[in-house]
Amino acid sequence: MFAVASLLAFAASAAALSVTQPSNSTGWTTSGPNAVTWSSVSTDRSNFTVVLNNQNSYPAYTEVLDALVVTSDGSVTVNPPSGGWVAGSGYRVNFVQDSNDLNAILAQSEDFTITQSSSSTFTSGASTASSSASSSGSVSVTAPGSSATDSSASGTDSSAGTSASSASGSSSSTNAAPGLNVQTGVFGLLALLGVALA
Repeated sequence: MFAVASLLAFAASAAALSVTQPSNSTGWTTSGPNAVTWSSVSTDRSNFTVVLNNQNSYPAYTEVLDALVVTSDGSVTVNPPSGGWVAGSGYRVNFVQDSNDLNAILAQSEDFTITQSSSSTFTSGASTASSSASSSGSVSVTAPGSSATDSSASGTDSSAGTSASSASGSSSSTNAAPGLNVQTGVFGLLALLGVALA
């Protein structure tokens, strides 16, 4: 009789609420929302709260991703937390009763990894490079055909050209003045010579 009761209890637990994704083989990425899927039976709770947990990190990481999820839906897409997804291993998704009972676990996923997405890495690197170039004062082209950067660059060149031409003009007028004084002196001496000879 005891053996039959144990088998029935095992069968009931095997058919209860169970997380199917994420898993060891289908983890998440740091880019955009991620999917959570599960299987359930009619005797399971009508709703639960999805919690992301990582006991391998220090301090331990716990984040409520979605509350009052309808059990019969079978799947939900969860958005990144305020700080974004953090790449790493040892994560688990827990289904708990509600946000006030995070330790009342109804189901738990396998350990899985959140991997760094190449697209989010590229975007982050590009924005960092752009901000570094701007702060250093050098000209940075933010997009192909961008008029803002090109016009500022050409404005700098034209103003430099104006400064150069005005400098050149001022230099030539300064150089011309001594030549004019020498000519005047020569004509004066010739005039005096003419008077003396006469």
